[in-house]
Amino acid sequence: MMAAALTAGGADWETNACVERILTDGGRVRAVVVNGREIGARAVVSNGSLPRTVHGLVGDGAFGRDFLDGFDREVRLSNSSCQVYIGIKPGERLEPMGDLIFSSTCPEYDADAIAAPHVTSRTYSVYYPSIRPGTDQYTIVASMNARGKDWDGLAPDAYRAAKRRLIEDTLDALSVHIPRIRQITDCTEAATPRTFARYTGHPGGASFGTKFEALKYSMGLPAQVGGLFHTGSTGIIMSGWLGSMNYGIITANQAEKYLEGPPV
Repeated sequence: MMAAALTAGGADWETNACVERILTDGGRVRAVVVNGREIGARAVVSNGSLPRTVHGLVGDGAFGRDFLDGFDREVRLSNSSCQVYIGIKPGERLEPMGDLIFSSTCPEYDADAIAAPHVTSRTYSVYYPSIRPGTDQYTIVASMNARGKDWDGLAPDAYRAAKRRLIEDTLDALSVHIPRIRQITDCTEAATPRTFARYTGHPGGASFGTKFEALKYSMGLPAQVGGLFHTGSTGIIMSGWLGSMNYGIITANQAEKYLEGPPV
């Protein structure tokens, strides 16, 4: 669906394309390097991690000292998360139980416990065939807060065991709401902060980007480097897919105005 919309709009798009660098010249964007290939560009919209965009893709030399000092002092990464994906066997069905289920066994609010390796709080997203036309399958995704540092140092065997334990504990917890969950489960998989770090390049696997203080630096990139824009999760009002879409529309409008301006 997204590919068709991009093509219809006259856009070129690629998959399996790793952006390695954003090149600048004279205080403006000049090109991006994708899989070793340089592509000329007057404007670039980065949806990557804000710290990685500044320090990694562009590089400190393109920014003013005051901007970098404030950036390094104020920008904080959000926590990461873990997900357990549960596919229901073909032919089995789930009774309607809502799209979201919030569950916690912690006796009181504890900010540290929310992201601890011993999970006590989960959110279950339930996907029914009715919201995915053309399929009769049910899927459940359990989401938990997590800290990258709790997963980073695990050796391969310990990491695999921790993922397996995460899946088993989630199935046990979900059985409170769906007693037959183990009998009707067809397949499971788990994602951790290391998964997000690998596939998104976000430092610490920060799946929800940065805290709110980062927004002014995200929006301030064009004043530092002409044609450089950023969108993504920066604070609660811009978090998750909805925030990214809202911020994406704002940023796309800014990029369009920049490109419609006089050539430089």
